[in-house]
Amino acid sequence: MKRTIFLLFLYCCVAASISAQQRFSLPEADAIGYSKGGYDLSIYTKLNDGRYILKRLTTSRNNDRLYGSSDMYLIGWNMRSEVDTVSRSEMEKNDDYIFDVENLRSLSLKDYIGKTFDIEEGGEWKRDKTSSQYVLKFLRSDLAVVQELYYEKVEGIYERCIKSFVVPDSVKTWHAYRSNHLLPLVLELKGGKNVLLFHARGFEYTLLSTTKGDLLINLKYAYQPVSLADAGGKYADAKAYDFQYFYSKRYFGLHKTEEGKLQLLNGFGEKVLKLDYDSINYDDRFIIAKNGNSIDLYNLYLEKLNVGALKAAREVVNCNVGTIEVLTENGPFYYDEKGNKIKSPTKLRLTLCGTVPHWEYSLRKKNGSYQFKKYTGGPGVRDEVGESYILSDCQPTDSVSFLSGDKEFERDGNSDIVGEIEMYPEWIRVGRKGKYGIIAYDYKQPESVNPKKTIKRLYNWVRAVLTYPVLKLKGKTLLPIVYDSIIMRRDGLIYFYKDGKVGLFPRDKEPVYDELEQRTKSFYYIKKDGIEGWLDIKTNKEYFFPKSDQ
Repeated sequence: MKRTIFLLFLYCCVAASISAQQRFSLPEADAIGYSKGGYDLSIYTKLNDGRYILKRLTTSRNNDRLYGSSDMYLIGWNMRSEVDTVSRSEMEKNDDYIFDVENLRSLSLKDYIGKTFDIEEGGEWKRDKTSSQYVLKFLRSDLAVVQELYYEKVEGIYERCIKSFVVPDSVKTWHAYRSNHLLPLVLELKGGKNVLLFHARGFEYTLLSTTKGDLLINLKYAYQPVSLADAGGKYADAKAYDFQYFYSKRYFGLHKTEEGKLQLLNGFGEKVLKLDYDSINYDDRFIIAKNGNSIDLYNLYLEKLNVGALKAAREVVNCNVGTIEVLTENGPFYYDEKGNKIKSPTKLRLTLCGTVPHWEYSLRKKNGSYQFKKYTGGPGVRDEVGESYILSDCQPTDSVSFLSGDKEFERDGNSDIVGEIEMYPEWIRVGRKGKYGIIAYDYKQPESVNPKKTIKRLYNWVRAVLTYPVLKLKGKTLLPIVYDSIIMRRDGLIYFYKDGKVGLFPRDKEPVYDELEQRTKSFYYIKKDGIEGWLDIKTNKEYFFPKSDQ
């Protein structure tokens, strides 16, 4: 009787939230129960009279210790007491599966790290690919993933996710269709027995070791417990997908120390990098950590990459393979997630919307004057619209073009998505007597003007065409017509030249460099006043140090 009263008192004391931690100890637990579709666990402690104390185990979330913006929450434990004790028959009625702790074997999380296991569910689990295989991978001590893998040559889905390394299109091998990243929790029970719980928005899976082997229970659906089998290196090529659709902001957060330094935390509130830093960026596939002028670079396995002494680092987004560009004293380079140097990044193949607006821009000389024409059409608009403007500042003998040197170009509603450069149609390059300048125009029709409306028919398709009267515009000079050359290059920057020097408009008021040449997406080789260096175009910071012999 005394033991019963003591246990009831003890459980009432722990019926509260436990702060963020990966392990939770319940040394008095005699059995655990699971319900199909439930996100909590039943914890049973046996009393002398054969009845059981029942408590419900769930998780809590908070971000009290986190600094700055993050979608991550720190995971805590919640225990809730039931008022009455229950009998064994009531336990079996409440839960779909009950496991007595005495029938479990001890397991250790560290024995699973780095391993991949086949989930032997016999095709019962819902799947998106025919003949696919579910696997459980332990990526780190604080991260696991359940994946649906399929064995065939790659298809369109392969090109639309960032991978850790390249798998050639022609190779028939394992690929991931979807990935569910999970936080592994350790529940310590009576007699040193452990079970693993896998958490996303709640408990989603649990792993127990029994006398018949490891069992995995899917807590989201009404599936039977299934066995696991060590897959060894069978899915080595699928490692390219270890972090498929991984959202770093959901699994990492920052904590600011009393000294003003930043620590990178996981969902358990654990510091995952050895050092504290002045700044930490973790947008996608890399972690960039800075202390003063020193920069450390990590991948999502939390491995520190040895790519030399860094002056600057920046992740290249939307690549087929996770890519970072860095600037060292030897110059700028691209690296993959394992620290291997690569020649250039390959952009993702994106799926685009077909019902978007289309715009056509052109410059034409008509009746001795230059006209700018804009035509709006495509399936993404209700009416097609035609506009024409006379550019009154341009003389008949001038050389008139867009900044790229073209007389016409097209864009559509997907142009920004696929990374097409901004063409600035309102900025016109004017050449006169061997010199060049830029004149800006504001293409806007007065509200009082009514367009002419006609009807366009094509098969069963009918659409109105609105044509505005030609409007004469006066422009504004952005760059006087005194420069030797002006050109917008493929990087989207506007180069202007004078007296053997080059500058970037509108950043520079006058050309300042002896030489300027793009080497990577962000880093440019420069020579300024005879001194060689590098320009970070994203920050406009210049670096001057010895040039490599490479």
